[in-house]
Amino acid sequence: MRKRNVKPSQKTNQNDSVQYEKAARAKETQILAYSIPAAIVLTSLLVFYLTNYGNSIFILEKSNLQNASLPNAYDPNAWGSYRPHVYFGLKTRKPASPLVGLVWYRQTLGSVDRFRHGCRQEDGIKYMWHDSDGETFGHQRVIDNELSFETNWLGFKHSFASEIKLHPISQRIPNAKYTFVFYFYLENEADTLFPEVGSDGHVKGYIGNIDGIGKYRIRFESKNPVTSEASFKVPPTFNLVSITDVVQGITDVNEEGTFFINQAKLGQNLENSDSRQLLFVQFTVEENAVIRMHFEGNEEQLEGNFEDVFNKKLGSFRKTFDEKYELKQTNYPANYETMGRAALSNMLGSIGYWYGYSEVDSGDSVKPYGPLSLLSGVPSRPFFPRGFLWDEGFHNLLIKNFNPSLTLNILSSWLDSMTSTGWIPREMILDPEARSKVPAEFITQHPDVANPPMFFYVIESLMRSTDFMTQHSQKLVQFYPRLKQFYLWLKETQKGPKKGTFRWRGRNGTTDLELNPKTLPSGLDDFPRASHPTNDEYHLDLLCWMALSSRVLRQIAEYASDTAFMPEIEEDMELFNSIENLNKHHWSESKQRYFDYGLHSENVALKEIRFQDKNGQIHVIKKRDVKSPPKLQLVENVYGYLNLFPFLLRLLHPTSDKLGIILKDLKKEELWTPFGLRSTSSKSPYYMRYNTQHDGPYWRGPIWINMNYLALASLKHYSSSGPHSELARSLYSELRQNVITNIATQYESTGHFWEHYNDKSGKGAGSHPFTGWTALVLNIMAEKYD
Repeated sequence: MRKRNVKPSQKTNQNDSVQYEKAARAKETQILAYSIPAAIVLTSLLVFYLTNYGNSIFILEKSNLQNASLPNAYDPNAWGSYRPHVYFGLKTRKPASPLVGLVWYRQTLGSVDRFRHGCRQEDGIKYMWHDSDGETFGHQRVIDNELSFETNWLGFKHSFASEIKLHPISQRIPNAKYTFVFYFYLENEADTLFPEVGSDGHVKGYIGNIDGIGKYRIRFESKNPVTSEASFKVPPTFNLVSITDVVQGITDVNEEGTFFINQAKLGQNLENSDSRQLLFVQFTVEENAVIRMHFEGNEEQLEGNFEDVFNKKLGSFRKTFDEKYELKQTNYPANYETMGRAALSNMLGSIGYWYGYSEVDSGDSVKPYGPLSLLSGVPSRPFFPRGFLWDEGFHNLLIKNFNPSLTLNILSSWLDSMTSTGWIPREMILDPEARSKVPAEFITQHPDVANPPMFFYVIESLMRSTDFMTQHSQKLVQFYPRLKQFYLWLKETQKGPKKGTFRWRGRNGTTDLELNPKTLPSGLDDFPRASHPTNDEYHLDLLCWMALSSRVLRQIAEYASDTAFMPEIEEDMELFNSIENLNKHHWSESKQRYFDYGLHSENVALKEIRFQDKNGQIHVIKKRDVKSPPKLQLVENVYGYLNLFPFLLRLLHPTSDKLGIILKDLKKEELWTPFGLRSTSSKSPYYMRYNTQHDGPYWRGPIWINMNYLALASLKHYSSSGPHSELARSLYSELRQNVITNIATQYESTGHFWEHYNDKSGKGAGSHPFTGWTALVLNIMAEKYD
């Protein structure tokens, strides 16, 4: 689940104003017309809150179970590109890490524009890690209009070296110069930073001491001289969210019209013996320049010059990539191989590290929960640069094939965020930089709301590998207590009204402003469910997730020798995986498909309501019009990804007649397109329909690669045996080709991976560049599913 940040806008219709002026002659009527819509909204929100959260008080304390993380699993003082929300940034994996980053802008004739720092879609910049292992090096290309450059970096022990390498300017702008500002920030007040002054009295670098690293030295290397630099103290409340404002505030212009950082504007008269916390070093260049920053901890230095060491690392990474994915042995064009490597690198290079507190609704107030530390991939650097629980499962289907140890570190990081009850925050927003990218209304997490337990799918995939189990089976035993607690929390808090059923919590049963109230916890957001949410409904996908989770946990329980739990988990596994239970609650004989169940009307629409405010302006809101009364029933007028879950999570036996029905349905034009499977049937009344006045279709037609991946993995599975194997094999081959070809076409034309793809044209849509599950195209190309 990733909530889109939609900014409402008011609509007016002056053509209808006369009609509504007549209806609102009295002042009382005008006031009523103005206040009722607001009251409706506020009342709906209040009732929804009280219904879902107001009656429960949650104890927010971290679990005291054995940590999933091992103490020496990684070096917390090793540098990495763990700041995905900025175009280029480095930090270590420890609280209050030093931070390194880059700001750049263009100068022309005494003016500056386009300060760049944090990733933003509206900047129109093309940027992507084309080579990165996520831990020790990265190669990123950046195209900012006419400006093109690379950001390269190498990590070694507790040190790093980074490089900005400019390419020739594509379309020269008269008198244009380009300014790059490196910054270095010490968040920990105990760490120190001093100028290193040479015998000639000039600053030749910076030195200091950092907790965990020890003594260090910073130096810069460039054919272009340093234009200017500044270092200063900052107040305790300072954070880097405002870094571009700081750069602008201390930038000045000289007589030649060139902008520089003016130390005097800081108003701090520091001696060389005074420690600082924030350093800026500026270079102003034209083209073909190379700028390097070296951070040398404990006198560690690169073993050779940067270019040689970097190229050796790059070659080693590409060799490993070729060995693991073997794309050269396929018939793909060379650009497909490049795309596949970029898909992996983009995900690995965008892994972030955060430390801080999550804001959680405890039932009576919002309270900080933590402290928590998180290592996680991110779906999108400009739009979703933070951890999402179910997304991270998909991310690690890719990461595990390249570096299973990194996957284990990521999963353990998430598991260690668990509360004593077993809840894991589905969205991690832990520090000021992360919060700056999220609208305030989306920051608070609710500890009775779940997310799909995709981690069990990843772990099942890992357990199918003999090599993995030989090396890491004890790590799963380390995970087991927390996986068990997470499972038990899901089983208890998301249970349905009948034995063997489950219900996602968090739907709004009181609103009339949504065509079909969203189910954000499911990850499928606005995919249509029962039109009138009640406690009587139960959800097909959640039952399938619990079936998967129970069978995986049963296996790990055996490894962990948890004999006391075995009777309970075996009973769960038998019930949740029972085809009789599945068919009893979710199968429609008349429609020959699986469905959700709930209070549902098959005839609803958004209807415009016009009203006049006190200033005489006409406004429009849209409310749901229920044209036929809802009744408890299977939700049979909705078909899409949701209905495929018994197939996607492999609950069906290869000989199942219902599997054959699902496979035959797949090829129908309802879901099948030349670009992949669309999310909602083109024949559904919800297909491409807005859910609110401003909330456009999200999972109501677009093609999502994570679900196409699950479909392909299952088709591959079912193609090996059974009466439907030939059909599964044929569908697999065609769907795989469609998905790969379209992603490659869009990547070639736009330079981006996309959040989802248009089901009519195949064009990329949504957030971009997308660093999340669309990268699974590499697994699809290499046919690495399990």
